[in-house]
Amino acid sequence: MRINPKRRIQEHPLYMKHKEKVRFLLVGGINTLLDFTLYGLLVNLLGVFEIAANMISTTVCMTISFVLNYHFVWESKKSKRETAPRFAIISLFSAWVVQSGVIWIIVSIFGHDDGVSLMAKVVGICAGTITNYLGYKYIFR
Repeated sequence: MRINPKRRIQEHPLYMKHKEKVRFLLVGGINTLLDFTLYGLLVNLLGVFEIAANMISTTVCMTISFVLNYHFVWESKKSKRETAPRFAIISLFSAWVVQSGVIWIIVSIFGHDDGVSLMAKVVGICAGTITNYLGYKYIFR
């Protein structure tokens, strides 16, 4: 009898112990790629100011992130009406305050070069990820 590799991973004790973290990182990785791509297009191709581009890209990704976190990461049983506003507050704080603050600091120090803008976004995402994980864990449990 052949064992399905996907099932083998899902039943592994290490995966079971860290399931929500693995799923959070997977969803976050997908969302980050989308966010980073959209931000880069807005800044580098359309010439949108970095902070405005960050607000646009993170708002689009926040909607996708809510659905994936609610159903896939946390498998929440709470009502969407209860969790959505809290999710929005945590996500907006993380994106608009934490990420934008990091971007503003880095761009202010190193200038508005395309490479600097993208690197600032990467550092901002890293800082925001910590805020998101802690906040989402509280919201969805």
